[in-house]
Amino acid sequence: MYDIVTFGEIMLRLSPPSGKRLFQGDSLDFCFGGSEANVAVLCARLGLRSAFVTKVPEGEIGDAALRSLMCHGVDVSPSLRGGDRLGIYYYENGAGLRPGRCVYDRALSAFAASSAAEYDFGAILDGAGALFLSGITPALSDEAFAACLAAVGAAKERHAAVYFDLNYRSKLWSAQDAAEKFGKLLPSVDVFISNLYQANELFSLGADTADEKDACAAAAKTLIERYGFRAAALTVRRTFSASENGFFAMISDGKNAYFSDNHETLVVDRVGSGDAFSGALISRLAKGEAYESAVNYAAAAAALKHSVKGDFALLSDDEIGSLASGKDRRTLR
Repeated sequence: MYDIVTFGEIMLRLSPPSGKRLFQGDSLDFCFGGSEANVAVLCARLGLRSAFVTKVPEGEIGDAALRSLMCHGVDVSPSLRGGDRLGIYYYENGAGLRPGRCVYDRALSAFAASSAAEYDFGAILDGAGALFLSGITPALSDEAFAACLAAVGAAKERHAAVYFDLNYRSKLWSAQDAAEKFGKLLPSVDVFISNLYQANELFSLGADTADEKDACAAAAKTLIERYGFRAAALTVRRTFSASENGFFAMISDGKNAYFSDNHETLVVDRVGSGDAFSGALISRLAKGEAYESAVNYAAAAAALKHSVKGDFALLSDDEIGSLASGKDRRTLR
């Protein structure tokens, strides 16, 4: 039924107006977001039959969260209703030498308290092409980790490809806990996605990052040999300042490494740029595109997301394709 199913938490995001600190003024802008929700939205916008599975409370806030995905073509009918609250996070955009800042208020959310038994992953993933998870979800609770294992198990039984974005968040759990639980999930993953530096540190890969391209190829090869991935995609962000970033990516099948173009971009909002990479990569691989062109397209999507406010990558295939082809290339320096 679905080309891609994503499973995770959607949250309410509250941010001060551009240039202001958290609680400096008397207003906060809001939107909804979360890694798996962000991926589901871009996949739908790029033409995939996309479904998002979560649990949100009954009432206006839960309704609004689900509507925010439905309006982009995401099927939220497999999602559950109930629980006490929707998770919230506060995000302060950085500028110049001041980095961005994130504050979580997500404890005891409806999703974090939900159990694996509540989700009928067998029915949801029946006929699905792929499942996407991020490393944020198993960090939320023991119940959420058990649900991730159940989702991955159902996907493998039905021969759906499993995509996993490492997305390690030190504010949610320790590196030791993360590595232990990731170790139980990763052998079932087909395509692994991560920032180079996170993967290198968390899994003690020993890649020499003095040359980032060589480090990407070496780290991917080690990961593929260790966990049996079909492919590993690694991203590298170069932070010139909070207002100017560089970005490139690589994907490897363990034998060959394919690199994207380098992009330099002004930052309107960097949140969700990694999710834009994942969503765009999934959309191209789902259509049978070669690794070399798929990773270039995905990197272009990530670079463009920096120009869009909010968590969702409100981008079109034409916009991404134009940048990936070099037609809209710009440089900051």
